[in-house]
Amino acid sequence: MAIPLIPRLLWDGAVYRVVRILPCMTSQHESLPWWAIIRGVMIVSGLTFLAGILLAALGITPKIDPGLYPLLALLVGAISVAVALRRTDITRPVCLIAMGVGIWLLSGTAVLLGVQSFAGWLQSSLSIATTMFLGRLLLGTLNEPPVQSSYAPIVRSMTQTRRNG
Repeated sequence: MAIPLIPRLLWDGAVYRVVRILPCMTSQHESLPWWAIIRGVMIVSGLTFLAGILLAALGITPKIDPGLYPLLALLVGAISVAVALRRTDITRPVCLIAMGVGIWLLSGTAVLLGVQSFAGWLQSSLSIATTMFLGRLLLGTLNEPPVQSSYAPIVRSMTQTRRNG
C-alpha cells in the first residue's frame, strides 16, 4: 500500500526534526535507568530541603526578602540538579524529563499536606522545568575541559625548571 506524498513528506520532516533536536536519544528498546532517576529525585529533593533550612536559618525567607529568595532558590535547585546528574551519571534527555516529573510529583505532597494550593503546585512546574534546564546547563559547563589558549605550551615550557646536566 503506497503512502500519499504529502503525509509522507510531513512524516519524514517531523522525524528529521526530532532526530536533529534529540541527538542523544538511544534506541526505543533501551529501558530507562529507573533507580538512577529515583536516586536523582531524592538527591535534588534532599539538597534543596537542606538549602531551604539553611536559608531560613540565615533569615532569608520569601516574606522577608521577596527579591533575593527566588533567585537563590533557583540557583540552589540548579546546583542540586547538577550534583544529582553528576552522581547518577544520567545524560539522556528522557531521563532528565523523567527526573523533572518525579520532582514535580514529589512536590505534590505539599498539596496533600495543605502547605501549597493545587494551583500553586501546577504553577511550580515552570520553575521546576527551569531548574532542570539550568542544572543541565551547569553540568555541561562542569564537564567541559578548560579551554587552553595557543600560548599554553609556551607558558608551560617557560615555567618549567631547566636542569643543566
